[in-house]
Formats: sequence, C-alpha cells, structure tokens
Amino acid sequence: MLYLKIKRTMMGVGFIAVSILLLTAANTVWAGCPASTVADMKGVKAGKYPQQYELAEFEKLAGCKMTFQGNPDIARLNGKIRGNPSSVPSVANRLPSEPLVYAPYDSIGKYGGTLDVLSNATEAGTS
Repeated sequence: MLYLKIKRTMMGVGFIAVSILLLTAANTVWAGCPASTVADMKGVKAGKYPQQYELAEFEKLAGCKMTFQGNPDIARLNGKIRGNPSSVPSVANRLPSEPLVYAPYDSIGKYGGTLDVLSNATEAGTS
C-alpha cells in the first residue's frame, strides 16, 4: 500500500514538473526575438556568416519566431515623393521568401527623420 501511495505522489509531482517545463518552453517559443546587435548579441550565437543570418537560422539560434511590420507612416511618406504609388503592398507581399536577418553594429534604428543630401552629379541619374 505504501508503495502505491508513494508511486501515485511521484506521478503527481512528475506531472506538475512536466507541466511547468511545457509552460516555460511555450513562453520561450512565443517570446519576442531579442533586439541583438553586434555590440550585444543578447545571447544569440554567431551564424554561418558574420553579422547576418538566414531567417530560419536566426529563429533557431535565438529561440524565437520573428514577425515583420511596416512603417506606420509609409503612406504619408510616399505622398512626399513624386511618382510613388499612393498605396504600398503589405509587408508580407514585399518580403522575399527567405528574408536575410542582419544584426546592426550598435543599435536598432527608429522610423522617421529626414535625409538631407547634396548631389553634384544629377546628370548621372544616380542622385
């Protein structure tokens, strides 16, 4: 009788331990990807090539699933550029089938700002 009681108790403890492990693993899988940079990789190991990863490789090494979002001001910004379309396809339709994940050197940028430039070679068509 004592053996059955101990066995039943251990089965309950084992079930609880497995449940905790599964919950922890689920949180890790669904957690957002780390904002890793070359200066601070946030625990993500180096890939096959320096500073860049295939999407599947990064997700495996970082233990996450990446999501992609477009610039929320894209329509307004496109309106400032002569000849640009008034609407842009969704991000999912603009990404290649295997996006390249590139780790920036120091920090991840933010949307916005203005790039002011001066070109001395407008006739070349490269400005």
